[in-house]
Amino acid sequence: MLAYQAINHYNHEMELNHIGVTNKSEKHAIEFYQDFLGLEKAREIILPPELSGQLFSLSREIKVLVFEKPGIKIEVFISDFQHANPNFTHFGMMLDNFSEVTEKAQRSHVDIIIGKHKDKTVYFLKDFSGNLIEIKQKS
Repeated sequence: MLAYQAINHYNHEMELNHIGVTNKSEKHAIEFYQDFLGLEKAREIILPPELSGQLFSLSREIKVLVFEKPGIKIEVFISDFQHANPNFTHFGMMLDNFSEVTEKAQRSHVDIIIGKHKDKTVYFLKDFSGNLIEIKQKS
């Protein structure tokens, strides 16, 4: 019980800083995260081979695009990395304009995945490299 209380104490001091995802192409990353989701491309970073080797066991230069909006920051690593199948990795976003985003997805050829079980419905968007983004309407 004491260990749980210590961990729980620290959780109150935590805040999510950013999310990192991989995208196959810079063009597709911009089309999805900036043009579709409306995040601002804040900057580009080039990870040198020595740093990417230390952090990700891939010793080559990697371009990273950083997209932001108040309350969210997404680092998009441009690489031809392939996710394992099945891929459970995803992040979730709370939206003010849920129906507007789902309608825009249909017009923009962005995949919407809908899962239903009993009275629960879960919605995911899939970016152009296959990353999953769970979306929910803000209350």
